Amino acid sequence: MALRVRAWRAFFRPWLTGVVAPTALLCLLASAASAQFASPFATNTSPLFQAVLTRPSDLNNTLQYAVSASAYDVESAIGAYEQLLFYNPTLSRVRFELGVLYYRLGSYEMARGYLKSALEQADITPDLRQRTEDLLYDVDKQLQVDRFSGFVQTGLAYQSNPGAGPGPGTVLASGNGFDSRFFRQSGWNWFGGFGLNYVHDFQNQRGDTFEASVVGYDQQEFRLHQFDVGVVELRAGPRFGITPNSEGAVSIKPYLLLTGTALADAIYSGSAGGGLTLHAVIGNVALDPYAEIARQGFHNSGFYPLASGMSGTLSTYAVRASGPLAAGLGWQTRLGFAHSSATFSPDSYDAYAADIWLPWNFSPLGDGRTWTLTPSFGVSQWQYSAPDPNIDPNTTPRVTEWRVGLGLDVPVWNRLYLSTLALYRRDNSNIPAFTTHDLLVQAGPTFKF
Repeated sequence: MALRVRAWRAFFRPWLTGVVAPTALLCLLASAASAQFASPFATNTSPLFQAVLTRPSDLNNTLQYAVSASAYDVESAIGAYEQLLFYNPTLSRVRFELGVLYYRLGSYEMARGYLKSALEQADITPDLRQRTEDLLYDVDKQLQVDRFSGFVQTGLAYQSNPGAGPGPGTVLASGNGFDSRFFRQSGWNWFGGFGLNYVHDFQNQRGDTFEASVVGYDQQEFRLHQFDVGVVELRAGPRFGITPNSEGAVSIKPYLLLTGTALADAIYSGSAGGGLTLHAVIGNVALDPYAEIARQGFHNSGFYPLASGMSGTLSTYAVRASGPLAAGLGWQTRLGFAHSSATFSPDSYDAYAADIWLPWNFSPLGDGRTWTLTPSFGVSQWQYSAPDPNIDPNTTPRVTEWRVGLGLDVPVWNRLYLSTLALYRRDNSNIPAFTTHDLLVQAGPTFKF
């Protein structure tokens, strides 16, 4: 029965696209980290740097140098900004930038002092005041021993093909029929999601912490209840500082992982496992490689009577990275590989994925609040281990999925936002029934804390 494969792919693809083995990356981290010991102050011969040395009272030259240096040498940028304050202590923008730099270094008391003083300056603009207050809120949380953060979101969504099903009349090479309930059809749904992060700071010199996070999502279709979805995931473990109290700090975290899912209002799967992740900052790029392994158990139900064949072990190796591109514009990417060993061998697969997001924070004219526009692009490929006799006994399935999306967060009041997302996905496969496409459009309020 073809729905064995189609249903689980449609549901799990968003979770499988976060999967490259980290060995080569760790070597790169080690060599790049050693290069950080050579400070640009010792070798910098740029015209901006020379101008600062020869004309230290030229505020324009010093400001340009500070902005340039902040991308690769925070300590040098701090020195340049503090030089600006020596000649003019009433510059709110300079005090804000110093708060940002000390925040990056993890010196939260210093960051708080500069941000508080920035709010007291007469030249502060509405936009800068809002940005300063937002960062000060985060700084105050970082100074607490026990820290909580997260979000709650709800809204309505439309999908042109929520089950990623083929068109009516599709015939399988095996000669089996395709369940008509899983043909391509559109529908509306209500969705709700939340995320909660907890950090306990042990307040030792290494910067050790205990971290836990739980995320949940529920999607209730108005008509196509075979695609009702629910998922809860918990991750928890200690983080140990390796090179603390520096901008290029490195830490390592082992963690436990528990996940439970429901599909069509019935228990669908559960998994338990663990992983290891490394966090490192090199220049202005944050890197988070990780590896994890989980044992998955799938349960049969009325809609999905063959789900148990997918039970087995899922191993994931991936890296996340992020950094700035320009003022207000950043980048985030994720590269990964996953291998699934399933009880029913045609359900075993290797998956490769790459995604990039480009968040742009901006303030429209006349509005001091920060909006965030995020275009995204991604591609994934699934290579299955054997033909499925229920679908095509002579062809081993391959599926390539292309994704393009656009999200927008608009501040409404305090920490309440209106969040919208449009996402288009196109699947190409050597199995005609698996070549499909889907358009998702959703909108609703989000509260961040």
